Amino acid sequence: MSEDIKKSDSLLPSWAAHELFALILTLVLAVWIATKYGVETQSQSLTGDRDKSRSEKQAELIKADEEALSGYGVVDAGRKVYRMTVADAMTEVVSRMNENSGALQKELVARSMSAAGLAVAGNEEDLNDPVLISQGKTLFQTKICYTCHQADPAVLAPAGIALKAPNFIGEFWGKEREVHVGLGGPIEKVKFDAAYFTESVRKPMDKVVKGALAPMPPPVPINDEELKALLAYVKSLSKAD
Repeated sequence: MSEDIKKSDSLLPSWAAHELFALILTLVLAVWIATKYGVETQSQSLTGDRDKSRSEKQAELIKADEEALSGYGVVDAGRKVYRMTVADAMTEVVSRMNENSGALQKELVARSMSAAGLAVAGNEEDLNDPVLISQGKTLFQTKICYTCHQADPAVLAPAGIALKAPNFIGEFWGKEREVHVGLGGPIEKVKFDAAYFTESVRKPMDKVVKGALAPMPPPVPINDEELKALLAYVKSLSKAD
């Protein structure tokens, strides 16, 4: 009997150890679950707050855009730029187009080029200045334009012949010509005028004359005054045969 009691007492520490281990494991598991799901809940809460803030900001921007398109306001008082509704703006454009479509077209082209960083070199009256034309003729040589663009029927432009570059002979100013929108792009018709010439010099890849084997090289260093003089000279070359 005493031996059985001793044997039973010897098993107590083993059971106690198991119970202690189970308790520790349970506590560790409880802490892990609380930490994991607590962090996830906090993360979801932060994400939800951030999404809500973004939605509210987006709604504010949309509301501001709608108010700008449907109302009147001052954009730049110094430059006398004002805002009107889209409907009124379209009505004004149609009205002005009916009154003088040519002048409006030039104004819209000039505004578009200005917004794209392209300043139109000069107005038609300035381009008839003999001094400006003479300066442009000199620049035509120094900027090596003559190597590709023939300007004299008696003087060939070897590079221009090889590349099939357009020449400046005959009556070309104000005439329509076909160009690729981008190298090898779709064809559209443009009018050879100050805006087209300026764009061709500043951004030669935007419009490439149909039939040319290559676009103009990257823009040569040229300031606005030089471009204006060059434009005046090229315009002076346009003469009826």
